[in-house]
Amino acid sequence: FFIFEKLDTYGFWMKEMNFPIDIIWVGEDMRVLGITKNISPDTYPKVFYPPAPAQFVLETLAGFAQSHDIKNGDLLSVSQ
Repeated sequence: FFIFEKLDTYGFWMKEMNFPIDIIWVGEDMRVLGITKNISPDTYPKVFYPPAPAQFVLETLAGFAQSHDIKNGDLLSVSQ
């Protein structure tokens, strides 16, 4: 889970990753802005960007977003 001080179009890439992931882009209101699914390590050096400025980014194992039915507009809840 990445927390940024302000909204922006932060780019993410797969350098040194060993397994595919989903990237869930989240706005300041904790709503899902977009999901980039099943990103393979062999996509490096491609950079992935959110569809709109995001303040939070959640990286999960590939398939997590689909298996948990996470979609654009969903409100995320974060707890410790």
